Amino acid sequence: MNLSGIKGLCHKVVFEVRYDHGLTYLDRCGTTANRIMDTFPEWVLADEGAVNPQNAPLVSLSSGSQFNFGALKYDFSLEQPTNSETGLTQGEVDVFVSQVDSVGRIVQEELDLKKFLREGFRVWYVFGANSEKHANQLLSGIKAFHIDPILSEAFSGELESQGHVAVIAAKDRKFRVAANVVERLEQLNLGTQALKVLPRKLPTKQREALLEQLRAKRRVVANPQFAVMIDVDCYLDNPIEIVPPDFIHKSLEVLEGAFPKLFVKG
Repeated sequence: MNLSGIKGLCHKVVFEVRYDHGLTYLDRCGTTANRIMDTFPEWVLADEGAVNPQNAPLVSLSSGSQFNFGALKYDFSLEQPTNSETGLTQGEVDVFVSQVDSVGRIVQEELDLKKFLREGFRVWYVFGANSEKHANQLLSGIKAFHIDPILSEAFSGELESQGHVAVIAAKDRKFRVAANVVERLEQLNLGTQALKVLPRKLPTKQREALLEQLRAKRRVVANPQFAVMIDVDCYLDNPIEIVPPDFIHKSLEVLEGAFPKLFVKG
């Protein structure tokens, strides 16, 4: 998908299931985690010391997906690698969906989950911009999020920043759509250490001189400093059953049809 000629990158995806009567987790946390790791060896404990009565975090060594489960919910997440200029690929999303389906099924069986409170799939798209002003211009150009100039005129000023949130109730799920201008951390590759620096924290001349040197050494991770982020949460309250592939693929299908209409220039 494109916004004023700028290709959107799929930055992150999350799938979450909230449930009732999940206290079996307190008795079967270890058994469930062991079954996942025995069945799918690519899953390991994210931190052996982090498993507790509230949460048990695992990570997939093959895909980078993060997984957490507890007495109230389980969730999976996959984020764009910091050194990637293409965002998450379709292949990576497909693997994510497969892992959600297979691992989620084990959790539901082991915790004997029957009553679900919420099923949600959330996706973040990023459209890179040259500057904060450019990002706000891109956001203002989205017809669906157009702000009437009367707002600025009422204050005898100029619109400097904006953010938008809307919830749409469709036939079989709801969509919460949020659009904002974001500033991303510049990540500097310093060998064995990863240092994140918020650009505006540095004096202008110092920042530009430092980044110019680091770019020459190929130590600045290629990510846009400013961007328009479109965050869509597709969810269903009180689902009868959980079938992740169907829910995720249908949600993405709706988004692919809706976004071209959303990005009509105003």
